[in-house]
Amino acid sequence: MTETVATPRSNPTAVLAVILGALMSPMALPLGWFAREQIRRSRENGERLCTVAMALGAIACVIWLVGGVMLYLWWSTL
Repeated sequence: MTETVATPRSNPTAVLAVILGALMSPMALPLGWFAREQIRRSRENGERLCTVAMALGAIACVIWLVGGVMLYLWWSTL
């Protein structure tokens, strides 16, 4: 008889956070943070996904901020 061991699944919030991070959405940062707290409580997989999502979210925040300042400076010269 073969035994099947259920492996913990990846947290869906972490997967969504990585997708948003890949799309350069700043929402990946808080969503990754929230997913990490869910993972710690439920013992699911996806800790690395959260780390990647939060890093991409932080990069996206910087890009959006720099882009907004550049747009403001360009607009003020018109």
